[in-house]
Amino acid sequence: MSELRMRYDRGTMVTFGNRVPRRLAHPAVVLATLALCAAILLPAERGYAFSISEAVSLYPEAPEIDARSAILLDYDSATVLFEHNADEIIPPASLTKVVGMHTVFEAVDRGEAALTDLVEVPEHAWARNMPRYSSLMFLGPDQEVTLEELVYGLAIPSGNDAAIAVAEHIADGVPEFVAQMNEEMRRLGLERTRFVEPSGLSPENQTTAREFLQFLYDYLERRPDALERFHALEEYAYPLDRNRSPGNGEPTITQRNRNVLLREYDGADGIKTGYIPASRYNLAFSAERDGRRLIGVLLGVPGDTHLEGSAERARQAAALLDYGFEEFETVTLGHPDPEPVPVWFGSAPEAAVYPDDHDTVALPRGAIERLEGEIVLPREREAPLYADERLGEVRYSVAGVPVHTRALYVAETVERGPWWRVVWDHLRRFFLRLADRF
Repeated sequence: MSELRMRYDRGTMVTFGNRVPRRLAHPAVVLATLALCAAILLPAERGYAFSISEAVSLYPEAPEIDARSAILLDYDSATVLFEHNADEIIPPASLTKVVGMHTVFEAVDRGEAALTDLVEVPEHAWARNMPRYSSLMFLGPDQEVTLEELVYGLAIPSGNDAAIAVAEHIADGVPEFVAQMNEEMRRLGLERTRFVEPSGLSPENQTTAREFLQFLYDYLERRPDALERFHALEEYAYPLDRNRSPGNGEPTITQRNRNVLLREYDGADGIKTGYIPASRYNLAFSAERDGRRLIGVLLGVPGDTHLEGSAERARQAAALLDYGFEEFETVTLGHPDPEPVPVWFGSAPEAAVYPDDHDTVALPRGAIERLEGEIVLPREREAPLYADERLGEVRYSVAGVPVHTRALYVAETVERGPWWRVVWDHLRRFFLRLADRF
């Protein structure tokens, strides 16, 4: 195996192997780059599947997490930095309301609703008609409320009354709204996540830490302003004067966001808390420092009281965030332009290739100096080849441990050539292979 050593902007020397056999005058394709990634499975449309690969053996010691399930992601590179029982099915509790918010925003995008809509709150969605011990926005009779205010009521006080009012407004009823929520989960390819009601009260709602993380990744990709606009707010007051009808003497109730991280962790800006007895204390969290974002999910954090459980999930999330920010760094990849692959019987003699766009990765600090790369492409291909067809890959390792694979694709379609090209290439290939035997 031939080797190529190249120096990059960071001054790191990396050795790359070339496993593309030569064919006469056609040089082997060499793609050199800088990478380390715990694992990433490439997206199918907008569905993602994140997991840790063999590279976990290279990771620094992680914090101890006392939760049924947990996962932490470097957002920009889609690199999983930590996971624990990430595929255990657990009720999401009020994390469900983030899916409800997403379903509202999707309806707005389709033109089926507007955040400025005035919502008629049905009697069964009034706060006094909610189950005992419910989280509430405090909806009631003789109020005027917009859809946007209800979304705030989902995000901050986690109102179960707001969840019912939103469902009734967006769909023909709660079952229809839940069907829309579940359809969004199917669209993302999330097979273990489903809902039976929109508030999160039911233990029959289900998800996994990994799948909910995948949902959050898509949600933040599509709604990059949602964190600052909704999830990072520390308190919400309702009803205000504009919400009350004349003669309605209800007091304004100001509620603090139950996400303790917003007040105690530098850079925290979301996302949502949840609790029901069947799951215990849940938290979907996000923080940004120096332009780098981490997101994560904790499910099933123990706690004998709400005060204890809330503090404990915040402590564990902070420990994971510290681990991600302090023990890993994010690197943007660079590479020279790859050379084309020879093609037999084609309308063109060769096919240009390009790498996928996963050019940002997270790696343990100090591991960059031990990177090795290997190019794997076919010696030759027969036409036709189609644009965006996967043709090969770049494999990366550190100390012999596989850490990342970056796909190489056909840049432009190469059709089957005219008959004379096919005949000529058959003759050339016959004599070239005959010569190879001597």
